[in-house]
Amino acid sequence: MKLTDWPALANQNTPIVAVEYHTPDRMQILQQFYHWGEERSLSVFVWNPGYCGLQQLIQHQGQYILQSTDRGKDGDIIQYLLEEYQSGIYLLEGMLNEGDTSKISQKCSYQLLNGCHQALWSQQRHYWVLLETYIQLPLELQPFIPILSNPLPDQQQVQMVVEQFCDAWVGSSHPRLQQFAECDRRAVADRNSWLKTTEKTSALQLLFLACQGLPIGEINMLLQQCLGFTKRLEEIAQLVLEHKVSKLRGRGLEYIAQPDVPSAGGLDLLEKRLETITCLLQPKAKQYGLKFPTGMLLWGPPGTGKSLSAKLAAKKMGLPLLAANWGVLLGDPHPDRALKEFIALVTSLSPCVLYWDDFDKGFAGWDSNADGGVARRLSAALLTWMQEHQEPVYTIATVNRLSMLPAELVRRFDDIFFVDLPHEGARYEIFNLHLAKYFPAFRDNNSPWSDDQWRRLLAEYRICSPAEIGNAVRRCAEEAFYQCRPGEIEFEDLLTQRQEFTPAMERESEQIQAIRNQAIYAKPVASLDVSRFAYQHRELFG
Repeated sequence: MKLTDWPALANQNTPIVAVEYHTPDRMQILQQFYHWGEERSLSVFVWNPGYCGLQQLIQHQGQYILQSTDRGKDGDIIQYLLEEYQSGIYLLEGMLNEGDTSKISQKCSYQLLNGCHQALWSQQRHYWVLLETYIQLPLELQPFIPILSNPLPDQQQVQMVVEQFCDAWVGSSHPRLQQFAECDRRAVADRNSWLKTTEKTSALQLLFLACQGLPIGEINMLLQQCLGFTKRLEEIAQLVLEHKVSKLRGRGLEYIAQPDVPSAGGLDLLEKRLETITCLLQPKAKQYGLKFPTGMLLWGPPGTGKSLSAKLAAKKMGLPLLAANWGVLLGDPHPDRALKEFIALVTSLSPCVLYWDDFDKGFAGWDSNADGGVARRLSAALLTWMQEHQEPVYTIATVNRLSMLPAELVRRFDDIFFVDLPHEGARYEIFNLHLAKYFPAFRDNNSPWSDDQWRRLLAEYRICSPAEIGNAVRRCAEEAFYQCRPGEIEFEDLLTQRQEFTPAMERESEQIQAIRNQAIYAKPVASLDVSRFAYQHRELFG
């Protein structure tokens, strides 16, 4: 249930409810209960450990303020409310979580139970609202105290807050915003335009995207604070985005920038599947009963381009890429709370791509109880969310060892692709992608080398991963710059560079080959090599 369900519960004589909220939304919640109290001719009182007694919420000269009272100054506030049972709405903050334990004491538990029973025979309209950022009630209290939530705003609510801010700014003599507001009002109203994060995206759209995923109270505070530093919408959007990126990082999420190469070689089957998934983002798909897929697993040896594939997938789908950090969630003092906040953030930022790198490492101790069963509990909660959520959040996870993941978690992914070492044609594409980044002679699909040279080069790098190929090209570019010939490369430079390192396929041949031997259990990312460099199989005996 949501916060807006409280009046219906109050009408059914529900004396105590608990409300989960985001701290920046505190004043909005107090104002909301003040209006509900006016409708019922009830006074509203506020208490938290920072006050000596009850504070009455009043309206004075258009502002909502807390006025001190003599009530509840001596002793336990809940005991006082039980003994001095008077009509009113009592907002009690910090009552459930004591210190860092996030657990309710036995005394408080019985006091709340007494409060529920006392309301059965009392004629007073007496309501308690327990406000907390995270709520985990004991089993014995759960039937008596409903938990309401004040969730993060959806896209329409964020749009309304941003537009209200812009309208107020226009009204206070800012002609530049007037120009943006007139040009972009219709564009902002179009949901599909929010997804286009190209260079032509308007300042108003950038501001909307930057505010998405933040509580309404926090958005309002940030926008007002930013006015003290700049009057340009683009710069305000950048300041809000920097704040949000920093905040998400502490929640186990991080925005990932665009990849440094425009595409990846040898992934034609994966790209074809991504085109289908992108098509399902259209609202029209729901009319035909088509559900947005859950996600995909990219499985394969290290360095084969799984992480790059995830980044390019988000780019192709036109969605922001959010990297999840399993270690931050497991290392949090309250991991269950951290995962709940994590899921709420991801949901509020949809549509997006949620990216888990080295997903298998988070489940290394899944079968043991060395961590008190935290990893098992969190993975179960994550599994439930992946199965039940309706928001367009596409999960991409990269793994080296598929066997480390719980079988029930693997089944929640719609596709499992195996990213293997590239074949000859894919290796040629990978070389040219990296060469074009540093050397002008290879741009616009040009190559100064002959096919015979390429065949020799591809043979020398046959067991190298895409990451090793990219590193070799980069080192050649660094060496050329050092030798005062930047942007120039010779064919022999790459041959020489090949002798400078030992490929992982040689160093860790047993482990990598063990992974490759199981490739038949997944879909390949690349079709058969039909390039002019394709390896020609020959019969040994006629």
